Amino acid sequence: MTYLDYSATTMINKEVLEIVKQNLFKEASKEELEVNKQKIKKLLNTNLEVNITSGSSESNNWALKGICTNKEKNKIITTEMEHSSINETLNYLKTKGFEVIYAPLKDGIIALEELEKLLTNDVALLTISSVNTETGTLQPVELIGKLAKKYNIPFHCDMTGSIGKINIPLDNIDLVSFSAHKFYGPKGIGVLLTNKNINLKNIIYGKRKYNLGLIKGLVKALELSLANIEENYKKVEGLNKYLKENLNNLPNTIINQSKNSIPHILNISMLSYKPETFLHYLELENIFISTKSACSTSGSYSKSVYALTNSKERAETSVRISISPLTTKEDLDKVIELIKRGEHAR
Repeated sequence: MTYLDYSATTMINKEVLEIVKQNLFKEASKEELEVNKQKIKKLLNTNLEVNITSGSSESNNWALKGICTNKEKNKIITTEMEHSSINETLNYLKTKGFEVIYAPLKDGIIALEELEKLLTNDVALLTISSVNTETGTLQPVELIGKLAKKYNIPFHCDMTGSIGKINIPLDNIDLVSFSAHKFYGPKGIGVLLTNKNINLKNIIYGKRKYNLGLIKGLVKALELSLANIEENYKKVEGLNKYLKENLNNLPNTIINQSKNSIPHILNISMLSYKPETFLHYLELENIFISTKSACSTSGSYSKSVYALTNSKERAETSVRISISPLTTKEDLDKVIELIKRGEHAR
């Protein structure tokens, strides 16, 4: 099997798996929970408080619903390129009287000067992801955070696509979401980091139990991914370059990438294929990529690709190849060959 859908999920690291198995049926004590929270803070070099969740979707829901309780501030600023767990939560908040404002983008990147004009006294929250999961577009998170701090507006950043892949300082972010399964950890566990000075309302009530195996697995996976982050980035960067060089001159294949895209994701449009047809074509050869992000609505065009390219055709025919340090050139050669074969067959 050739797996090239690492942005959807990663396989669990063997060392991490052993830790999970050894502790899987144990409930974390209060002391064990605190010890592992402190380890997470140290690994991420942050003073933000650690809240254990079931994953990024819960973290995103908690961040948005937990902050948006003050009806005197009824505006939320975001982008057209957010994950469905952000978008669906925002749709819910609209029914509660909140107004959602979409910040202007230029080539998929936040236009900072235009964003600053939106940061008025009635803004309850700014929520922008660090990396777009379809195009790999990296937002200027540090600069966005500084603007939010300047106007005293809470800034939530969904960092599911960047934690364990690239280093982004957390100094100017108030709430951070991520999931362990995106960096070779176990599924079913994530984190919401929060600024202790922010009043965050609970969305789940009652006593909560925490699985020690999942928590220790998350910590170990985070430790391993951060320990080799620069080396892994360079390897992925080289693979991305190799893939682009081999796809650049194909007549009906267009690369959808900004200068700010991280190398772990390469989005391409196959103009003569429906994305689902192309995916099935690859699956017959035991090769797996994806159309949009794992939680996107099927049958819709990619808003992320449209925001990047301003082309409905490219947004409707886009697929995502996501690379990891485990990927080999041989893996990419299989995809390249099938794309070329498909081009010649038309």
